[in-house]
Amino acid sequence: MNRLDWKERVGKSSFLRWVYARAEGLSSRACARAGHPFEATRRLLHGWKHLGEDGLGRQRAARALALIDGATRQNGALLPVRDNALRLDFLRSHTARDLRAKFGAFPLDHRVRLRYPREELDPERQGDLMILKSPDDATREKGVIHVKYHEGIEALAAVFDLEALAKRWQFVLETSNWGAEDGRFLPWIGADVSAIIMAPRAQDFAFFERLGTNLVPIRMGSGEWVDPAVFVPKPADEPFLYDVIMVAMWHPLKRHQTLFDAVAAIRAKGRRLSVGLIGSPAVWTRVTVASMADKHGIAEQITFHEKIPHQEVARLVARSRVSVLLSKQEGSNRAVYESFFVGTPAVVYVDHKGIDLTHVNARTGRLAADPDLADVLVAVIDGRDRFDPAAYAREEFGYVNASRKVNEALKRLALAEDRPWTRDIVGKRNAPNLCYIEPGTYARFAKDYEGLAAALLPLP
Repeated sequence: MNRLDWKERVGKSSFLRWVYARAEGLSSRACARAGHPFEATRRLLHGWKHLGEDGLGRQRAARALALIDGATRQNGALLPVRDNALRLDFLRSHTARDLRAKFGAFPLDHRVRLRYPREELDPERQGDLMILKSPDDATREKGVIHVKYHEGIEALAAVFDLEALAKRWQFVLETSNWGAEDGRFLPWIGADVSAIIMAPRAQDFAFFERLGTNLVPIRMGSGEWVDPAVFVPKPADEPFLYDVIMVAMWHPLKRHQTLFDAVAAIRAKGRRLSVGLIGSPAVWTRVTVASMADKHGIAEQITFHEKIPHQEVARLVARSRVSVLLSKQEGSNRAVYESFFVGTPAVVYVDHKGIDLTHVNARTGRLAADPDLADVLVAVIDGRDRFDPAAYAREEFGYVNASRKVNEALKRLALAEDRPWTRDIVGKRNAPNLCYIEPGTYARFAKDYEGLAAALLPLP
């Protein structure tokens, strides 16, 4: 039984949920007795994320919150990050030591950017740490550091002295997974750390607000930083290539099986949909997915595109009548927003955990439960002209809008801290790595990147 199957089984069994919650509670208490508050808290949060507050148990959830408060507050007030006991325990963990050792083996210019070296030298490619604004020590105006994805958020807290960085920098934490109940955010709690954190899901936004720490949530996700110059609608006179397009690696999480069930059901009613699958090897290979399609009797309706360039993805999605996102949970999926920009409405699993589901609306597409997927696909395909996802996307998303929203949130935060804000951030985009919108911008921050070396923690 793979991990996904096991999670599905636990989710359907009240007994297994109880066992899982109890196990997380017991392991948390054992970690606390051993003097590891970070791991004790992380385990309870992990159970909370996957079971919900009721599934974990109100008492265990309350204990998780009490552990956080006890480690990060004194007399109700947030402590500075240097006194965050969760951070101090995290820094002693094998995870943090391994991260310092890994990045410590990189050349310094890669290390300070949390950037993995590659054979080809592309100075435009930034790492998981990216400077968006220089600090001004004379006026106390802080600079801005953007941190990409959960892995970068965890790595920065392990590799750098957050107390030292916080003196001169504000932070943007661009999350890449669902669930605010995540131990990787705990080392960032501190009264002196000025940070906004992306929380596209309403539930995650509410959780960060409930914590009431220095991590200030904003309702946006990593999928919203689309490049409108790449994802453009097809010319009106060009034909469609596919009825349905799915951009997803070959992985059980993506639920190709669910799509094939719907396509087979539609075929049984006398209609054959053409389906394009864009993906790359993961847990499965293309052969695995092709075999699934063959078992459903729809192999000749499927066309595979594996590891194709970003521009080709855009071209194919624009020439499809509808796109689908069927995963139950994942990070802030880019494919949905890319689909919107090219004018292709999307059908999204109704209880998907990842993107902001309010973005799937009367202008952009439909939400669908599994039993209704076949009917919803046909309805969207046949009524495609009733949607205007491209116009909606230009109004709401793309890296220009995303940069503006982040800039406004940072400005509000700076002013609330009685700090000046005289300069805005520069724009960035995910392509898919972090890079500046304007080529050559990285050179403007060369001295700032060099200065980050002083805040690196000693190697283990």
